[in-house]
Amino acid sequence: MELHERQPREQDGRDSFDRYRAQTRAAAIAALSILEGKEIDRVYCDLHDDFVIRKSIGISRQYVFTQVKTRAKANKNWTVNEIFGLTTGRGKKPPAQQLDTVKDSFVGKLLLHAILFDTACESTVFQTNINLDDAVLEIVEDIREGKFSNKYSIALLQIFNDCFKEELLERKLTDSEIRSCITKLCFESDVQHLKLKDHGFGMIVREKIHFYSEVDLGRTEVDEILIKLLALVESKSAGRIEKINAESIEKLAGISIDDLLDILSISKDAYRALLDAGDDDAIKAVSIIQRTLKKAGADNSEIEFCSRCKTNWDIWLRNNRHIIPEFDLQAIISSIRNSLGQNVGMDGKVKISELRREIRSLIIQFDQDGLSYDLTPELILGGFFSSLVRNKQ
Repeated sequence: MELHERQPREQDGRDSFDRYRAQTRAAAIAALSILEGKEIDRVYCDLHDDFVIRKSIGISRQYVFTQVKTRAKANKNWTVNEIFGLTTGRGKKPPAQQLDTVKDSFVGKLLLHAILFDTACESTVFQTNINLDDAVLEIVEDIREGKFSNKYSIALLQIFNDCFKEELLERKLTDSEIRSCITKLCFESDVQHLKLKDHGFGMIVREKIHFYSEVDLGRTEVDEILIKLLALVESKSAGRIEKINAESIEKLAGISIDDLLDILSISKDAYRALLDAGDDDAIKAVSIIQRTLKKAGADNSEIEFCSRCKTNWDIWLRNNRHIIPEFDLQAIISSIRNSLGQNVGMDGKVKISELRREIRSLIIQFDQDGLSYDLTPELILGGFFSSLVRNKQ
């Protein structure tokens, strides 16, 4: 008797592992959005929900709670009962509802975030690899439009306070407050990277990294980053956090820009220099500067130095744009771009030692042409890298 000649009693473990891997991929994709350098600055793994996105706007912080649910059978759509816990019927009015079933449903758990975190909860997301039943789509559309005319939307409104009376501490929400909680629900179905087969995760990661950082990865680099990225999410999802506080969740559950810079091997110091100077595309800028210099064997100190030079040039240009005559300014920019641009090799590499000779010649030329103003070798070097970054983008 061979092992394959008998069907296994069950394969729940293998199925659970597939679902966990899909959840890990979803959190990893969400974490990459931090690279954009905009509102999203943290992703927390397996904390309050499968993952939570933090958005920081000034001193205000809001959260997006995401629940990931997958199903092996791609042709079996999610039903109203499965997602909302609502009992369905064919009449004009829905049957009596089981409050505990609704509260324990996928949507019930998402609505808890809207109650407990109040205005700090921006939205709650149900994310899945398959599609939603037509009846579910009708409810979703009704809620999204704020109509609440669907019989199941109405049922959810009517039983809301009773469902969550324990969390509401006997407080009764108004109809408007309940609607506000429910309209925070979002549904993302048929999500590609959640597919259990042929999910194309590697290609999606490659495209996102290129979009956010201009880094065009080869196959070997993609594979290496995938391993590191998934390992990072898994490490931030593992183990019980015994003492919940700001420090513990940052350390044990939070993914930040520093984690992603490590994975992409991008200089943190150079990134910080550009970011502190107000560069909205700091990630793209530092990755372009780093790749250009690394090809010629530069170390991190050179990369940081050149990033600071670019920052100082951007500030100089901003301060002098309305002081120096436009004709002179354009002549300076054009001369820097053309003279130093000749030192960019066919493979895109640049050596600072070679740029130095050209910069000294430019300073003499600017002095002869009455264009020297307060330009220094460092500012001219920064002007070159600013032009290089702009062209690459």
